[in-house]
Amino acid sequence: MKKTFTITVIIILLFTVLFGFFVGIATRLALFDIFISLTPTKSLLEKTNILVLGVDHAFGSRSDTIMVLHIDPEAKKAALISIPRDTLVVLPGRGLDKVNHAFAYGGVELSKSTVEQFLGIEIPYYVVINLSGIIKIIDDLGGITVNVEHRMYYVDYAGDLNIDLQPGVQKLNGRQAMGYLRYRRDGGDFKRISRQQDFLAALSKEMMKRENILRSPQLFLTFLSYIYTNMDSRQILGLSLAVRSAQETGQIKMTTVPGSDMMVNGAYYLKPNTERLQEIVQQYFLEGKKDQNP
Repeated sequence: MKKTFTITVIIILLFTVLFGFFVGIATRLALFDIFISLTPTKSLLEKTNILVLGVDHAFGSRSDTIMVLHIDPEAKKAALISIPRDTLVVLPGRGLDKVNHAFAYGGVELSKSTVEQFLGIEIPYYVVINLSGIIKIIDDLGGITVNVEHRMYYVDYAGDLNIDLQPGVQKLNGRQAMGYLRYRRDGGDFKRISRQQDFLAALSKEMMKRENILRSPQLFLTFLSYIYTNMDSRQILGLSLAVRSAQETGQIKMTTVPGSDMMVNGAYYLKPNTERLQEIVQQYFLEGKKDQNP
C-alpha cells in the first residue's frame, strides 16, 4: 500500500541518522556517503525481523504504531507489515486484547512475544521510538509545514489535548503538530495512522537536510534520546545499508494486517483475517516457503 511506503522511508532515515551519530555527524558527511556505497552488508546483519514500535507518551504507555520489518541484506530485499493498534490478538499470559495493550502491560518484551505469536515468526530485534519527543524536535527545527486537510477542533482537558487547527498549508509548532497527529474525529484510527505516517516521513526528511545537520548536531542527539533498541551499532549500520539497497533495487514490499471492524461491549477491535494474514506472512516473511520453520 502506498501509505505504508512512508514508514519504510522513516526507517531508512532513522537508521541513517543513528549511524551518522556514530561516525560524527557534522564533519564526516562526505566520508559517510562513500562508506555507505562501498561497505558490504552481509557480515553486519543477517536476514532477520525487527519490531518497530512508536510510543505516544512515556515508555509506560500503549504503543501507537506497530510494525515488523523483514530484511534480507544478501538478496537486497525488505518487507514491512503494519499492525493496526486495535487488532485483536492473544497476549501471552493475559488472553484476548488489543495488540497495543501489550506494551502497557509488559513493555517491549510482551509486545515482541505477542507479535511473534500473532505472525508466527521470530523477531530477534526491536526499535522503540518515543513519539512525544517529536514536540521538542519540531520546535528545534522551527516548525514543520503541513497541509491541514480540514478544520480540526477537539478539546480533552483530562487527556491534555487541545486541538484547534484551521484548514490549509501552514507551519505547525511541536504542540500543534502533536494535536494534528492525534486527531481521530475524521475517520478513526486508520485515518490518523495514515496522517502520522506521512507526517513522520516529512519530519525525517527535514531532519536529514544538510543545513539542519550542520546547523544543529544537538538536534540528532535529542532525537537519539527518544529511541532505544537492542541492536548494536554494527547491526544498525547493516540495517541502514540493507534497507537502502532494497530501496535502490526496488525490492521493498509493504502491507497492513487485513481485517474487519468488530464491536465488543462498546469497544472497537480490528478482527484480523487469519487466512489472508497467513498468506501474507508466507509471502513477505517466509518468501513463500511453506515448509520453512518460523
